[in-house]
Amino acid sequence: MPKPKLILLNGFAGAGKTTVAKMYIADHPLAMVIEGDELIVNMGSWQANEDEARRLLFLLTKAMARTYLVEGRDVLLPYLVTSAGDVDEFEKIAKDIGAEFYEFILHNDRPTAIARLLERGTWGEAGQPPISDDELPVIEDLAARMERELEKRPGAIRINVKVGDPKITYREFVHCLSE
Repeated sequence: MPKPKLILLNGFAGAGKTTVAKMYIADHPLAMVIEGDELIVNMGSWQANEDEARRLLFLLTKAMARTYLVEGRDVLLPYLVTSAGDVDEFEKIAKDIGAEFYEFILHNDRPTAIARLLERGTWGEAGQPPISDDELPVIEDLAARMERELEKRPGAIRINVKVGDPKITYREFVHCLSE
């Protein structure tokens, strides 16, 4: 049986991380996507307690990934990295279990990434209000933070996103996994 894979898909909101992850699980039976945006909305009053909710979400994500990898199954984590330390922890989980660890960055230049997020119109969590132009400073800050943290991860595999054609991005992703 091949080693399980822990695949971290970094990228800004709207880059296509979840789309690529779901394409992978469609081609790989019993592989699992752990999508934080889908989990956090199941926490009561998470928006009013966002810092604590995100801390708990990180703990939950690590536990779920570990459990699934131990069973010999692939795990994909669509993840907007705001702390390189988080990536270190996921990499350690993979190493401790004997799983392969892959780290990808689905990359757009900052103006394109922000335009893509604004076009999508939401952050990603179900039930969130639409993004407004008033949030541009927050969006800019988040993009800058992600970029700073990803500079600390020079070994990540960078894939330039083809906006509007996730199949091209997915093919490149699969090609990189097979090398």
